[in-house]
Amino acid sequence: MTTAWRMWALAAAFYLVAIFHRMSLGVASLDAAERFGVAAGTIALLSTVQLGFYLAMQIPAGLLADRIGPRRSLTLGLVAMGVGELLFAVSPSIGPAIAGRALVGIGDACMFLNVLRVAAHWLPPRRYALAAALTAACGAFGQLLSTAPLSAALSGLGWTPTFAASGVLTAALAYLAVSRIQDRPRDPEPAPVPTTLAERIRTVAPEHPPIVPALRKAWRSPATRHGLWVHFALNAPFVTLTGLWAYPYLVEGQGVAPGTAAAMLAAAVITFGVSAPVLGAVAGRIPHAVPTLAAAIAVTTAAGLATMLGWPGGHPPLALIAAVLALSGFAGAGSMLAFTLAREGGGSASGMVNIGGFGAAIVGQAAIGLLVSVHLDYRLALTPLLALVVWGAVQTVRHASLPLPWSSSKA
Repeated sequence: MTTAWRMWALAAAFYLVAIFHRMSLGVASLDAAERFGVAAGTIALLSTVQLGFYLAMQIPAGLLADRIGPRRSLTLGLVAMGVGELLFAVSPSIGPAIAGRALVGIGDACMFLNVLRVAAHWLPPRRYALAAALTAACGAFGQLLSTAPLSAALSGLGWTPTFAASGVLTAALAYLAVSRIQDRPRDPEPAPVPTTLAERIRTVAPEHPPIVPALRKAWRSPATRHGLWVHFALNAPFVTLTGLWAYPYLVEGQGVAPGTAAAMLAAAVITFGVSAPVLGAVAGRIPHAVPTLAAAIAVTTAAGLATMLGWPGGHPPLALIAAVLALSGFAGAGSMLAFTLAREGGGSASGMVNIGGFGAAIVGQAAIGLLVSVHLDYRLALTPLLALVVWGAVQTVRHASLPLPWSSSKA
């Protein structure tokens, strides 16, 4: 078991790095607007492209996780992220920067799904929910590094040294992935030596089910669709707010000092990190409670966001904003429950679940950027996010009554 958790921990460390890259625009958005000479609303294009490629790669990444294994998939992802971050670091204009963020999104898509594959291969089923939650906690630490510490690095070291160093470190980690990760435990008994040509071919290229039927089977599962909507409702507000728009909303829309805004984002991320293991433990001990718990979190998040945006005068108390941001962190931790719901579907099902949350985040970030670019205030600009969260909450509540396909399992 020690070796199993060590394998998971190494893979989860790569996910930590991926989350740092994914969320780094949260405090760097205003610096990016100044560096590239564009409006704040245009910076949304960087995050939209990054998440767009991340989203587009979910199904291919899930298939890779099932076919070439976590070791090689993680290695490819780390190389892509490292190269993309280096390009982002040295880009003199918005065009190459967009290409860099696209590479970051492609590499990021290979991370979380493969951490889940490592957990599924190495750990017993009863530990899967806990492993997913602890993975989220590792991601929270990566995002924590992308708040106040990244802001301090950008102020002290500058743009290029900060992002170039993170890119070089990420590319170097690919060596650890290819040399240390094992896809699954070795069989206690040696496999028989192939004798015929057909046996040798099967040994080198193991058979897999055809891609389209595998995807169709994953999508037809009610648990996959349920997980998609849970991720839609709970992940979208956390990624949209802490990943891009909460910082400009606080600094430019509410007049909050940059240091205070970064600290509030850090508090939301800490809430995420603390909540994820707790929710994972609950899911592991009381799996039947997962649908109700996810629905309750979705409804509460929608209500909190509506209260903040609907506050008379458009300037709610700072304590309320901090509470809503913390609630988004709790919801982000709750989004990990989606993968528990769809755990039997393999990498393809996990990729579809991820599409829900990050598809909503892409739509939300792009819509907010468009509204900011036409000079609407941030309160009105954030209303598309509220609409998405409400819709996701409704769907999550509707799916909560469906039976879980593995509910009778003793695992």
